[in-house]
Amino acid sequence: MYSINIFIYNTTIKIGRLNMVQHFLLSAKAHNLSLIKIARMNDFQAIASFRQVHWFETKGKPVCPCCGSSGKIYFITSRKQFKCKEYASFFRVIGGTIFHGYKLSLQTILMAISIFVNAAKGISALQLSRDLDIQYKTA
Repeated sequence: MYSINIFIYNTTIKIGRLNMVQHFLLSAKAHNLSLIKIARMNDFQAIASFRQVHWFETKGKPVCPCCGSSGKIYFITSRKQFKCKEYASFFRVIGGTIFHGYKLSLQTILMAISIFVNAAKGISALQLSRDLDIQYKTA
């Protein structure tokens, strides 16, 4: 799907004996994260969606940013945080990403990712700030 650190644009498709490379925006995975779906999400659906984007290597299973383990990690619903039992640390779903210091809602962050990835030639920070109704410095 998406990666926070590296965006995957090409997908290899095997057709018979041929391996063909398909652009990511033409694949079915690119259409799963539309703006209308993100706008209708509640907090827990946004967390589940961001888990799939952030920890795509482990298929959405959280990994502790402090110790790197994915063993005994619990989700605390009242705080909307994860707790690593081995390292005794708390972390959010955006921990360890470029969005770690942001105080934006997860829906806004997912919308920014969707707008940025679906833009054919990129998008300016000024346009992103207008679309999401956030400050220019935040975008």
